[in-house]
Amino acid sequence: MLRLVDNPPNPYLSQHREWLEPPPNAQVEVYEESAKSILSENDSPDIPFRWSINPYRGCQHACAYCYARPTHEYLNLGAGTDFDTKLIAKINAPELLRAVFAKRGWQWESISFSGVTDCYQPIEAAYQLTRRCLEVCLEFKNPASIITKGCLVLRDLDLLHDLHRATGRPRLSEHLFCR
Repeated sequence: MLRLVDNPPNPYLSQHREWLEPPPNAQVEVYEESAKSILSENDSPDIPFRWSINPYRGCQHACAYCYARPTHEYLNLGAGTDFDTKLIAKINAPELLRAVFAKRGWQWESISFSGVTDCYQPIEAAYQLTRRCLEVCLEFKNPASIITKGCLVLRDLDLLHDLHRATGRPRLSEHLFCR
């Protein structure tokens, strides 16, 4: 007879533990903030983009390997389950991005969405901050790239096609897929 294991063994450890009862429900809390800035500059030679935008803090995808988890500690929140369950929406992200692009010194450099947290995590369906920021990119004809695990990106294919056309980029990849 087959028995479902709620907590599969970790292949990297010589031992594992199973839950004695169902795992606790994770209660997601969403907070809104008016951010002071929206673009982060990167100067690492290992990362192929200079500017990134993250409309959200924390990430509901809950990837155990995520390098961004410690950023929640700057908010006096935990890097563990707080990162997965205490999510912050930067409700003024599109307005901040518009202000950056309107500045005289902006060079129309490509920006990368989700350099830290996934811009297409489930709360994006309600807030639409990523879509609204992409609309700003299109308005200013500013190139952008996206890193995501979320299939919600498919919602914005029309906008992404228009953005690629407007910025003179090669045709949008046909290799988009969701698992």
